[in-house]
Amino acid sequence: MPNYKLIYFNVRGRAELSRLILSCANVPFEDYRIEHSDWPAIKQDMPFKQIPVLQVDGVNLLAQSNTIARYLARQHQLAGQNEWEQSQADMFIDCVYDLHAGMRPVAREKDPEKQQEIFDKVNEEMIQPHAKKIEEILIKNGSGFLVGNALTWADIAYYAYFTTPMMDHLGGQVLESHPHLKKLIQHVGDIPTIKKYIETRPVTSR
Repeated sequence: MPNYKLIYFNVRGRAELSRLILSCANVPFEDYRIEHSDWPAIKQDMPFKQIPVLQVDGVNLLAQSNTIARYLARQHQLAGQNEWEQSQADMFIDCVYDLHAGMRPVAREKDPEKQQEIFDKVNEEMIQPHAKKIEEILIKNGSGFLVGNALTWADIAYYAYFTTPMMDHLGGQVLESHPHLKKLIQHVGDIPTIKKYIETRPVTSR
């Protein structure tokens, strides 16, 4: 089995999906977290001078968060059972990326009241319509999963999105009208290997 070292800041952010995929697959990896003050010292050694970066077997470096997560999902049977399922999973990953982008104005706002106002607007205009569509897809698929009959990294990505510290703080009951999506999020969080990781990961504000 390859030796993995996942390099990122000490936050969930863009590395969390890969951490969850590796944890779900019960694959050992070095969760190498750096402080922002340490970044200048290693920046020049990173492809494209950004992180996260996955180091494989101490030599090979892979950049870009979704590329890393996709590679790990494919390596550990979480990408879909055929090319069509893999493409469907990729589609959902792109949707989650859009959802994260929609939260950027919320993250930038420092005033608590204004932040809640911005979140409520994003929730009404973006999150709720999307969650409604995902609810319909889950009902139609009938397996409890987004793609096919088994867990994929797409399911894990939605779990990661709906359980961020910001979502926990501001989101309240965002999934109450979407029981199938809520059940999926709960299912992913209850996977023993993921649950173990969640219980032991560093506590961070984002």
